[in-house]
Amino acid sequence: MSLAALGPAKPLVLAGSPRKQGIEHGRRARQEILANLNLVRRGMLDLAARGRSYDYEGLLARNEAFVQREAPEILEEVQGIGEGAEVPYRDLLLLNLPLYFVGILMPLECSQILVAPPATADGRIYLAKTRDLSRGRLEHVVLHRRYDDGRELIEVGAAGSITWPGSGINSDGLALSTSGVWSKRTVIDLDRAARGWLLINSHLLLRDSRSVDDLAERLSAQPRVTGLNLVATDRHAAAAFEATADRVYRQEAEGGILVRTNHFLTPEIRRLAPTPEEHPSSYHRYQVAVARLRQQHGQWDSSRLAGLLADHNGYPQLSICRHAQNGEGADTIYASIASLPEGELWSTLDNPCKSLTPDQPAAE
Repeated sequence: MSLAALGPAKPLVLAGSPRKQGIEHGRRARQEILANLNLVRRGMLDLAARGRSYDYEGLLARNEAFVQREAPEILEEVQGIGEGAEVPYRDLLLLNLPLYFVGILMPLECSQILVAPPATADGRIYLAKTRDLSRGRLEHVVLHRRYDDGRELIEVGAAGSITWPGSGINSDGLALSTSGVWSKRTVIDLDRAARGWLLINSHLLLRDSRSVDDLAERLSAQPRVTGLNLVATDRHAAAAFEATADRVYRQEAEGGILVRTNHFLTPEIRRLAPTPEEHPSSYHRYQVAVARLRQQHGQWDSSRLAGLLADHNGYPQLSICRHAQNGEGADTIYASIASLPEGELWSTLDNPCKSLTPDQPAAE
């Protein structure tokens, strides 16, 4: 399958070895990478000022040694990004081994929406995603990777980072997306940094998996410090995965519908997630999306789904498309829609309400 990147977000096309792909990424996204590094540095200083400092160098060194054993090509690509962007390799480790974001309980708040037959009007499968960010803007890029063996990936992730894209699709016909689940009950054992990914490595899952079942096995086997919600689909199956540091719980799509935001639904781990009082937006976005999908069951297509991503029910902070006010609250910083079996990924690196075409009205 040959992939196509659509929408206002123009992809960076990368090919060749990990180092070569990294150099091109760094060269073409240098300004965005510098902005992201400044965001991380400011955040680390703010944490230290509030008495929450970490042994960044020690933890990064231990996690880097794990990555060198587990997937050394990741570090080769990070080195290439540093060369292309003309920034130090050690700085880029902060984006790819994201200790800072884990330390502040990952203020990335996302919505994932899947519709497949019989919920769609055109027989296609769609996996949609928004990523919301508080505490500053993290610049994102779309990477269209072409490998020497003929395989392709399209991923949307933070500029300068390759280990935790928020969504993507591969040429085997597999699409995935992610959303974080963080609360004051989230236990983060940083001693695991020597033997696991700080965040689940969604790039490796997308790169190496050929199907939803294949991804399920790889996800369960991937050593990790923290968990998340993940939705994956191929042309034959769709499932949500709720992962902790130790377990993965799978739920199949019912009636061609799946929605995940920033809390768990699985009874065994629901207590670890934020409550409705602690995170009202997560529950509101989930409820609005599920209700809308059921109300218009059998009518969904890419245009209607783009309108749902731009939904302002509960504006400005409870809504699927979120808008910070005077620098306070979360902003939706990107949206994407993967389409199967075509192998297309539409994306915008902004609020989805700003990227609608005339046939894609925002939901009221």
